[in-house]
Amino acid sequence: MSDVNSLRIYREQYGLSQEELGEQVGVTRQTIATWERGDRQPSLIQLSKVAKVFGVPPDLLLQPEVQRMVPTTTGSPSLLFRADDPLALTSTVREYLTRKAVDFSQIEKLVGEIPVLPASRPLEGCEETVVEDLAKEVRSWLGVGEFAPIGDVLALLEAKSLKIIEYSLENKISGFSAYTDDWGGVIFINTAHPTERKFFTALHELAHLILHRREYRQPQGRSRPTDPREKAANHLAGAVLLPVGAAQRELHAYRNRWLPEPLLQDIKRRYGVSLRTILYRAEQAGLITKQQKGQQIGVLNKKYGAEEELPKLPPPQCLTRLKRLVYTALVKKEITTSRAAEILDEKLRTVQNDLLEWLHQDEEELN
Repeated sequence: MSDVNSLRIYREQYGLSQEELGEQVGVTRQTIATWERGDRQPSLIQLSKVAKVFGVPPDLLLQPEVQRMVPTTTGSPSLLFRADDPLALTSTVREYLTRKAVDFSQIEKLVGEIPVLPASRPLEGCEETVVEDLAKEVRSWLGVGEFAPIGDVLALLEAKSLKIIEYSLENKISGFSAYTDDWGGVIFINTAHPTERKFFTALHELAHLILHRREYRQPQGRSRPTDPREKAANHLAGAVLLPVGAAQRELHAYRNRWLPEPLLQDIKRRYGVSLRTILYRAEQAGLITKQQKGQQIGVLNKKYGAEEELPKLPPPQCLTRLKRLVYTALVKKEITTSRAAEILDEKLRTVQNDLLEWLHQDEEELN
C-alpha cells in the first residue's frame, strides 16, 4: 500500500471529523490524523473499515484519482459534489440531491434528451483576457446579444438542457455542482437566496463545469476565495452578466468618479446583477480604481450589511424542464404516475391535475 491520499478528501466530502471517523473505524482521532499525514498506514482490516464507512471499494482509497461516481452502501450512485465548503453538505443533503440528480438523468434518457454543456476549457489560474473572451462565447452559446441584458439566467440554462435543481440550503451555501460523463453537469442553487445571487451562482458553477471539469473526478477539499480557480469562476460569472462593453456604455460618464447608488440600482434591475458585482465589473473595465471599488463596497456593507442590498429583484421563473420531461415520459407511458409524483416531490392528485393542465396547454399551442 503506497498512498491513502484520498482519505482526507473523502472524510471532508462526507462531512466527518477525524474523531467521528475514528469512532466508526475503532481508532483514535490521532490515528486518523497520522494516516492523513502519511506518517502511518492503516492495516488492511482498518482500510476495509474506512472503505465501508464511505461506501467505496478499498482500492479507491489507494488511487491518486478516484472515479467520478462511487456507490454508496445502499447500492445507489453517489455524486461527487464540487462545493466551496464540502463539510457544509451533510450526508442527508448529499443523498437527497444525489437521488434528485439520478432521477433527472434517468428521465432525460427515457425521453431521449442529451445532456449539453459548452466545451471544456481547462484553466489553472485566472487569466482575465481568456476569461473575458470565454464570457463572450458563453453569451453566444446562451443565445443573447453581445451587450444586452441576459435576462433570466436559470431559464436560459434550462433551455440549453442543463440540469438545474433548487434546494433550501444553509445561507452560507450559494450552490454547488456535480459532473459525470454519463449525466453531464448538474447545478444546485440555494432557493432561499435573492434572485441576483441565484443568477451569479448558476453562472459561477457553469464556469467551474467549463474551466475545471477534470476536478470532478475526485472529492474536493475546501476552497478559499483567494483560490485562482474561484477568482476565475467569479470573473466569468460577472463577465457573462455584465460584459465589459455594457459596463463601459452604462458608466462611461462616471469614469474615475463616484458611481451613484441610483445608477447602480438601475443597472441591477436591467441586468440582474448585484450592486457589488457592478462595482467589480467597473474596476475590471478600467472605469474605477480598486481602491474606489473597495470604498464603495464598504459604504454598501455599512448601509445594508455584508449580504443585503436594494432593490429586491422579482424571483426568476419557476424551473420547468424536469416537469416537462416527466410529463413527456408519462404521456409516452415510460413511467407511472406514482413514479412521476416521487420524482417531482408532489402528491399523486397534484401530478394528475397538472398533467391534464399541461396537455391542455400543449393543445392550445398547437391550435
